[in-house]
Amino acid sequence: MLLNVQTAYSLLQSTLRLDQYVQQAKQYGYQHIGIADINSLIGVVEFYQAAKAQDLTPMIGMTMKTHGLIREDREYKVLLYAKNYKGYQELIALSKKLSQENLGLHEPWSFLKEHTKNLVLISTGSESELEEFLLAGDYGSAEKVVRLWREIIGYENVYFGIAAYPYNPKDVALYTKFAQSHHLTMVANQKVNTLEAKDLFSLKVLEAIDQAETIELSLREMKGHHFLYPLDELRTMYQLAKIPDVMENTQQLINQLQFDIPLEQAFLPKFKVPAGYDADAYLKTLVEDSMKEKGLFENRAYIDRAQYELSIISQMGFSDYFLIVWEIMDFCQKNNIRVGPGRGSAAGALISYLLGITFVDPLQYDLLFERFLNPERYNMPDIDLDIPDNKRDLVLKHIEEHYGHSQVAQIGTLGTFGAKQAVRDTLRVLGASTQEMSQWSRSIPTELNITLERAYTISAKLREIVQMNEQNRAIFQVALTLEGLPRHMSTHAAGVIIHDEPLEQIIPVMERSNQMMLSQLTMHHVEKVGLLKMDILGLRNLSLLDDILLNIKRTHGQTLDVYQFPMNDEATLALFKTADTNGVFQFESEGIKNVLRNLQPSEFEDIVAVNALFRPGPMQQIDEYIKRKKQQVPVEYLHPLLEPILKSTYGIIIYQEQVMQICQQLAGFTLGQADILRRAMGKKQADVMQREQAHFIEGAQERGIESDLAQKIYHYIEAFASYGFNRSHAVVYSTLAYQLAYLKAHYPLEFYQAILNQGRSNLNSFVDYIEEAKRRLGKILPVDINRSFRGVTIEEDGLRIGFESIKGLRREMITHILDERKLEGNYQDLFSFLGRLPKKWQKQELIENLVRAGAFDSFGYNRATIFYNLPSFLQSIEYSGLNLNLFEAIEPKVDIQEEWSQTKTATEEKEALGFTLAPHPLEQYQAQLAALDDLNMLYQMKIKRKLKTIIFVQDIRVIETKKGDEMAFVTADTGKNEVSLVVFPNVYIRRSRLIQPHAILYMEGTVDRSRRGEMQVIVNHLAPVDEYVTVDEKPKSMGKCFIRLTGNIDLKEVVEFVKKLATENPGPCNIIFVTEDKQTWQLDDTYQIGFGQSVQMELENRLGKQNIAFR
Repeated sequence: MLLNVQTAYSLLQSTLRLDQYVQQAKQYGYQHIGIADINSLIGVVEFYQAAKAQDLTPMIGMTMKTHGLIREDREYKVLLYAKNYKGYQELIALSKKLSQENLGLHEPWSFLKEHTKNLVLISTGSESELEEFLLAGDYGSAEKVVRLWREIIGYENVYFGIAAYPYNPKDVALYTKFAQSHHLTMVANQKVNTLEAKDLFSLKVLEAIDQAETIELSLREMKGHHFLYPLDELRTMYQLAKIPDVMENTQQLINQLQFDIPLEQAFLPKFKVPAGYDADAYLKTLVEDSMKEKGLFENRAYIDRAQYELSIISQMGFSDYFLIVWEIMDFCQKNNIRVGPGRGSAAGALISYLLGITFVDPLQYDLLFERFLNPERYNMPDIDLDIPDNKRDLVLKHIEEHYGHSQVAQIGTLGTFGAKQAVRDTLRVLGASTQEMSQWSRSIPTELNITLERAYTISAKLREIVQMNEQNRAIFQVALTLEGLPRHMSTHAAGVIIHDEPLEQIIPVMERSNQMMLSQLTMHHVEKVGLLKMDILGLRNLSLLDDILLNIKRTHGQTLDVYQFPMNDEATLALFKTADTNGVFQFESEGIKNVLRNLQPSEFEDIVAVNALFRPGPMQQIDEYIKRKKQQVPVEYLHPLLEPILKSTYGIIIYQEQVMQICQQLAGFTLGQADILRRAMGKKQADVMQREQAHFIEGAQERGIESDLAQKIYHYIEAFASYGFNRSHAVVYSTLAYQLAYLKAHYPLEFYQAILNQGRSNLNSFVDYIEEAKRRLGKILPVDINRSFRGVTIEEDGLRIGFESIKGLRREMITHILDERKLEGNYQDLFSFLGRLPKKWQKQELIENLVRAGAFDSFGYNRATIFYNLPSFLQSIEYSGLNLNLFEAIEPKVDIQEEWSQTKTATEEKEALGFTLAPHPLEQYQAQLAALDDLNMLYQMKIKRKLKTIIFVQDIRVIETKKGDEMAFVTADTGKNEVSLVVFPNVYIRRSRLIQPHAILYMEGTVDRSRRGEMQVIVNHLAPVDEYVTVDEKPKSMGKCFIRLTGNIDLKEVVEFVKKLATENPGPCNIIFVTEDKQTWQLDDTYQIGFGQSVQMELENRLGKQNIAFR
């Protein structure tokens, strides 16, 4: 009975959530329910499954919104429903057509006429062209519309849809008379696009968001009727309307609209193999050729494993799949497109390695094929590929060209209303001020995927705003309704579908201009249909690896093979030990760096283990793993058979593969059976776990293990299996991390050149890498008008900053500077440069940034002189009309200026570049800062913590409080970051004269959080830095750092760690070790250490907070 139903997948046109609709329809007594979203079939598979799960009959339709057949200047809607599966395919084809850009006015109608024979058309009442003409009394046009519909869709397939409410007896009589006279069957067509009447105002807000309009809050009192009525109530409404036979007619119609959508099929495309081969034979040939090439053809272990895997792949029908993936990787290899070492469980297959799909030998690293492909449980294989992010489009284009445009698609995904966006959009539609929107937004905590319900629970400020008045409660209720609704369609970051027949025969897709098609179904529902889905992910780190290797080839003439790097290289492991892993894939967060410092990896396996452990769940095992590695606690095994499986991880289960091996070795499971148990444990499937527990204990007893011990071992693996990590994935991703770390350790110039050029789009990370490169390389060379290029380049003296780092320089201006220099030679002086520059770029603000950046330092004048004289230089160039001879005749006098101070130089550089290469003003106080708090660690400090430090004032904003007192918001520049300081009136009144741009001050303050949730400092005291300390002296209180030595530490290792930390962070504190029996001994003065937040945290993380004290 429900036909004119638009769900939330009619984007921004409905608040009807599909799951709620189906459940409510069941409760209301419906047996047949439909879906007819606007020009879209996004929700059909989800709807079909949900209806079937409730024992309801689903009917699949679509609301077509397009230009009228007669009134071409307006858009109207008609309902189209499929009578059978062919009709569903016709709807898919139509939805694809409607997704095209720049459709002609009649194209959808022409397409319908040519391509559809299995659809019915139902007029949509007030939204149809037919009813508009009837109500206007234009019966001739109404008749013409019906005639055209019948010509397009078939005479017997056109129905007159009529709503039960609201109704006008005169209108009903008019519709009935027209329908009868034109032999149109009248059917129930009550529109539904909200679940309940209370949602109608939220629907109005949603529609206003779509149209970028504002509405009045008073409209929440409006009445409406486009919500879901109980079936009995709907029947009564039609009876009261006295529409003849409408319910009987509707039942007869819906009896025609029943069919099944096949799900969970295996739509594996066939690979086009050379003549004389089938897929199995060709795959075997490729594998054998690879084994010969790798020298493995005589190795029994590899031969047996390859034969076993090929037999399983053939038995499960996946040879074509492997060949499809091989072809893509072969294309990459032939076109110099680097691919990652692998991703996920596919690295456990030797066949993947031999085909060049993965690049890690699974036998070398004890990786399991059954973790990838289980012969005892049929599942589609899942091989994911990592491609450099700057070459992913080339791979997608190849796939599209190879298989055909209509046979491939990227997978769609839906952007939804988050908590803050739902509130913000609601407020905007209701005409709220920017200040009101800001207040609401600040009241919602900044937490990943936070819901409004949770925000209301934890935020007192939000509760206060909501309860302030009835209006705010209404706003919050609307936002709750909108939260989670789909807002727009976008593209999945990796997912690609491949088929050997047109996809529109199976799933709904969308056309996109000059791009691969996009599936309307999301990832889960694509998989549910049974199509081949691959993840092809663009990985920035692979682009970085490519760039580093290219830089090395340019500078050293070497072509490196990253798979030939020694896997236990000392310099690389040292880099991991010191957590010098910025730019190293998967090892950049502060948390994982702390683990590296504490663990001190001594081999590649440690790096793999850290990668697997540093995740929710297994994190709790990190401390125990470190203690066992350092022999601080004994490694014990419940049974001797566990030792060979768990020895490399010191008796701790880290990997899913270890669970499988334990089941195999101790209980006689096949690896396929073991994988079933592992999955059941991971998903906590109680029935499977109970069955397999008995199987495990029985198998263990057959191998001589007593029942009690078998139970204990089972519960041991059960405790770990829920969060064990895929070892195959950990190994391949750690391999990529190791390769990057190796290059950073051995080729730092080329590494930093690549990462700086890659990071220019993100100024914060760029500045971080600039600072790190300065520390590692000693210096970075500034922009030079005759030596710089676009990006960062390598010279004999180090790295040189390029023109693209300068703010405001347009790409075409840089191109001209470089082309002119290449064509006519270097610029001889500033006047030569200006004279060779086109007039459109002879602008003071553009040239000033070149001056600030140091581009003209090699011309003999200091920056202050050039900056001061620039206006007269430009004026002279203008007067000379770009005639250099004339310019020399009227060359202006140069007024020599004193060079800028160090502080001024740094400030001007930062203005032009966003960072400074000159020594930062605070660097002269490095020794003093070592004994103070490090503002760069502010984000890790606790709220209300007191701190003392030296600051460089970058910017100041003074305001008046409501009482008329002045206070200031100050931005302090640390050299790495900018920190917000709040100076309240009680401090500002006394110290305002000190708070000037570029001032260096001693500060005491309290750590705080702003209304926006950002870290800041409340200033309690300010003083001239010279009153605190002079540049040449150390703080008067030298201080001491006490380190307690407990019995379970490696003394030599700790001493070396502390010495290294002191060397990197020199300061005033003597280092004193305290033994358990209260004996003390002090390192010599060479190793005095700074007292700063970062130092303190490193010591505490490594040795325990309770064992560190500064006095």
